[in-house]
Amino acid sequence: MRISVVVPNFNKERTLHECLSAVYAQSPPPAEVIVVDDASTDRSRRIAAGFPCAVVAFPVNRGVSAARNAGAARATGDVLFFVDSDIALAPGALAAAVRTLEAHPDCGVVQGIYDLRPLHDDGPVEAYKTLFEHFWRRRATGVTATTMFALTAVPRAVFELVGGFDERLRDAEDVEFGTRLPSRYEIRVSDEIVGRHDDVDRLWPYLSELFRRAVTYADAVVVARWERPVAGADAAGRTPHRVDLASVVGMAASALAVGTASLALVSPRLALLALGPLAAFVVADRELLAFALRHRGPGFLLYAAGLRWLTHLTEFVGMGLGVCAALLRRVRAGRARRVAPVSQR
Repeated sequence: MRISVVVPNFNKERTLHECLSAVYAQSPPPAEVIVVDDASTDRSRRIAAGFPCAVVAFPVNRGVSAARNAGAARATGDVLFFVDSDIALAPGALAAAVRTLEAHPDCGVVQGIYDLRPLHDDGPVEAYKTLFEHFWRRRATGVTATTMFALTAVPRAVFELVGGFDERLRDAEDVEFGTRLPSRYEIRVSDEIVGRHDDVDRLWPYLSELFRRAVTYADAVVVARWERPVAGADAAGRTPHRVDLASVVGMAASALAVGTASLALVSPRLALLALGPLAAFVVADRELLAFALRHRGPGFLLYAAGLRWLTHLTEFVGMGLGVCAALLRRVRAGRARRVAPVSQR
């Protein structure tokens, strides 16, 4: 299989050289590498020019969906391997992707995992984020139901059948892609496809990113996926998108803990009601918390538990607002369609 590597990039001068160096160090090497620069204002284009890759330069910022689609349109390979510009692939990642696709003819998407070590260690927020991403991606090894395109291979025919990424989306676009994948195709995670990721390292940007993705996810996946047509006339149905039960329990428990703890304003004794939701939160995330304890020690465990609780709370608020906004927009659209014939008389 000829592999075309597509690297979407926006202002990643810090990591782009490491990303491309790792791509060209693969054995066997890719047939071609295409960097799609999404109107960067840093030295990204000069860095890309130092490699024998094709560079597609956007004059204005269009988002990662448009960047990936443009790279796929330029590519000529049998397999499209998408890797974000803040990830350095481990040796053999491309070969592992090909082996997986060849061993599983029904596999439509094979995605990798993050290394437990970040590409650049920039503090406790990034340490938590990297540990969490590594944990849940490795736990999903094998057949899964969710697509994430940070380091992912897709046969060209499957990508074209699905129709590429929805360019209206700037968050959760990779998850939404998977909801349009015909059900006859498997989605797989391989722990042989590994990359070191330079993740977000400050609290507010981390929570802001979570919130944006939760709002978009609620609209593009939870609500809209029931209305989107299935790609391919002969498809048996959509690939089912299963929600992680532990995450749902964690989000609900975190929100309930805040609500019940606020009863302390009425009576200090009522604050004890928060113990139940807090216990549910610990039980739901016990595997992740145990993983943090093993790899980082008891001090980091307390930090990770606090940040995990804040993560759940942020996602709960974002999901709630996203679902409400999506349903309200659909109600208004339905009313407009019913009123239109009257107004045209």
